Amino acid sequence: MNTSTHSKRFVTCALFPLQLAALTCGPNAHAFTDQPVRLTEIEIKATPFASAALSTPAIDVLVDGETLRYAPQHSLDGILRDVPGFRLFRRTDSTTAHPTTQGVSLGNVGPNGASRSLVLLDGIPMNDPFGGWVAWNRFTPTSLSAVRLAPQAGVSPWGTASLGGVIALDSRFLNDAPFGFVQASAGDLLSHETALAFAQDTPSRMTRFFGGFQETDFGGYPVVRKDSRGAVDIKAGSRVQSYDAGVRQAFAQGGEWHLTLRSQGWQESRNNGTPLTTNSSDALDFSARLSRDAGPSEWAMESILFTQQRHFESFFSTIAADRNSEIPSLDQYGVPSESYGFIQRLRIPVGEEHSVGTGLDLRSTEGVTKERFRYINPAFTRERVAGGRQADAGIYLQDTWTPSSRWQFHGGARLEWHQESDGHLREWDIPSLTTLRQSEYENRHAVTPSLTLSSKWTPQKWFEWSTTVYSGARNPTLNELYRPFRTGDAFTLANGSLRKESILGGELGFQIKPVDALQFHVRVFENRLHDAIANIHKVKGPGVIGDWGFLAKDVQGAQRENIDSANIRGLDAGVEWKIGPGLTASANWLGTHSEVRDCAVKRSLEGRALPQVPHQQASLHVKGDYARWRWDIDGRWVSPQFDDDNNEFTLASYATLDARVTLKLGKKTEVFAALENATDSEIQTRRDPSGTVYIGAPRMWCLGVRIEF
Repeated sequence: MNTSTHSKRFVTCALFPLQLAALTCGPNAHAFTDQPVRLTEIEIKATPFASAALSTPAIDVLVDGETLRYAPQHSLDGILRDVPGFRLFRRTDSTTAHPTTQGVSLGNVGPNGASRSLVLLDGIPMNDPFGGWVAWNRFTPTSLSAVRLAPQAGVSPWGTASLGGVIALDSRFLNDAPFGFVQASAGDLLSHETALAFAQDTPSRMTRFFGGFQETDFGGYPVVRKDSRGAVDIKAGSRVQSYDAGVRQAFAQGGEWHLTLRSQGWQESRNNGTPLTTNSSDALDFSARLSRDAGPSEWAMESILFTQQRHFESFFSTIAADRNSEIPSLDQYGVPSESYGFIQRLRIPVGEEHSVGTGLDLRSTEGVTKERFRYINPAFTRERVAGGRQADAGIYLQDTWTPSSRWQFHGGARLEWHQESDGHLREWDIPSLTTLRQSEYENRHAVTPSLTLSSKWTPQKWFEWSTTVYSGARNPTLNELYRPFRTGDAFTLANGSLRKESILGGELGFQIKPVDALQFHVRVFENRLHDAIANIHKVKGPGVIGDWGFLAKDVQGAQRENIDSANIRGLDAGVEWKIGPGLTASANWLGTHSEVRDCAVKRSLEGRALPQVPHQQASLHVKGDYARWRWDIDGRWVSPQFDDDNNEFTLASYATLDARVTLKLGKKTEVFAALENATDSEIQTRRDPSGTVYIGAPRMWCLGVRIEF
C-alpha cells in the first residue's frame, strides 16, 4: 500500500463533512425508541437505540456510557470481555491480535474468525465486507453513549449477518449533544493514546456539528511465551488513527425531520511479533441518514444510504523450528473491498397495544485478495487473485403487542435473498506467467426465512419472566469462500461450495428485584447450529499432498468445511447489588456446553467440543464513588478451552484483575491511573502442534488525563 497516498485520502475525507456544513444537520437522533431497554448485567437509565433492532422481551445486556468511560481497559473489546459470552476468535486483545482473528460472537454460538455476530454503529454494519471481522480499535469507548448486546438470532435488519446476535454501538454524537472532551494517556506498554470529540448545536438548534479523532500507539509485548521464544520473536504492537465527523440539519425549528451526513475513516499499522510479519489497513465510510424522530406513541422512520471502502495487506513468514530465523512465506499485498447499502425502517403504533415495525435493506459487496507466495530465495515465484461479489436484499415485519401491564408479546418474520457471483481463484507462475490454477465458481442464490417469537410476563413489579424462540442464518464471507491461507503450522484451503450457517434456538429467563438495591437474573438457552463453517484438519506433512502441495513435517493441511450440526446449550446468571451510597457490585457467570453432533466430512469430530468455546466464564465488577474519587475493579476468570477441532491442544484457564482509580479535579478535569492484568497471569491464546505457546497481554499500567469542555 502506498502509505502516503492513503494518508492524504484519509485526511481529505476527514474534512469532507465540514465542507458540507452549510447544507446539513441537527439535534435529537432518537427515531427508534420503541420499548424501554431491558437490563441484566448493568442497570442504567434507558437510552434510545437507533442502531438496534426493535426491542423484544428477550434478555439483553446494556453497557452504559459511564461504564465505558471509567473502565480500566483501554480498548472496546477489552471492556466488553467482562460480559460473559462476548468473545473474539482468539483471547488476544485487538491491540495485538491479527485483524483476521477479530471476528466476534456472543454466548449462544461458537466463535468464528469471520464473526457470527453483527456489529452496528448507529445502525450501519461495521463487519469487514471481505472477511467479516471487526476493527475494534477504530472505536473510542468514551465517544460511545452505550453498547447493547443481544445474543439471540432472529428478525432484524441485516438478519443473515447476525446468526449469533447483534452488538449495537450508539455514538454520543447522535445522543448526548452538546458535549466535548479531550483525553490523553500513556504507560509502560501504551506509548501514547490521545482522543478528542465534540458535538455542538448552533444557537438556533437547527444545525449540529460533530467530530472526533483518536490516535493510539501501542508499543506492545512478545506474543510467544518466554520458554518458546527465539531470536525472531519481538514485540507485537499497533498504531491506529481514526476520525468520525459530520453535520446534522433539522428542517424546521423544533421539527421532527433531520438529515445527517457523516464521514468516518480509520488506518492502522501492526507488527505481529516477528520482524517480517506486518500488516496495515485503512477504511473510509460515508453515510446519509434521513429520519423522523418521534415518541413511542407516534410513527417514526429512518432511511440510511452508506458506502464503505476497505484496504488490507499483510506479510507472513515461515519460522524455523528453533525460532531463530524466518523466511517470507506469503505477501498479501492487496485486499481491496467495498460495500454499498441502503436501509429503510418504519415504526407504526396501532392503537394503544401494538407497535408494528417493518423495513427493508439492500447491500452489494465486492472484494478480492492479491497475494504472492512460494518463496524461493530471493523472491516469490507464484501469485494468486481470489474473490467475488455478493448481493443481499431483505424485508421484515414485526409486532410488539402489550395487552396489559403484565404481558407483552413479540413476533417477527424476515425474508432474505442472497447471491454470490463472479467467484474466482487464479494462480500463476510469476517468471513464466503460466497459469497453474484457474477456478471459476458457480453463481449461487438462496432465499432464507427467519422467525422470532417471544413473550414477557410480569406478575409483580419485582419479578419478570421471558421466553424466546428464534431462527437465523449467516452466509459465508468472500474470504471463507475463495481465499486459502496459512497460520502457524496449518495451511487451509478455501471452499467455494460452502453452505450458509443456520440456527434454531430458544431461551428462558427471569429477573428478580426483591428490593431496589438488589437484582438477579438467570437465562438458560439451547441452540442447534447447522452447517457451521470451520477449518477442518485433514492431512499432515511431510510430502506433496493434493491441493495443499508440499507440506513440511508437522504442517497440517486443512480446508474450510461445513459441520452438519452442533449443539450449544448454557446457563447465564448474574447479580447486581447496590451496597451503599456510591458503591455497587455485580457478578456474572456463563456455563456453556458445545458438542459436534454430525460431521460427514470428518466423523472423528462427532462428540467433540467446538474449538475456542470455554465451558465456564465469570466476571466481577465493583465500582465506588466517594467525594472526588472513583474506583473501578474488574475480575475475570475463563476456564480451559480447546484450540483445535480435534480437541488435542488445550488452552489453560486464566484469571485476571483490572483496576482504575480516577480523581476529579473540579467539574471538568479528571486524572486517572489504570492497571490491566494486575496479577500478571499467563493468558494462553494459541498452541501450535510444534509446542509453541502464544500469550496475551501481561501486566500493564497507564496514567491519563481527561478534560471536558
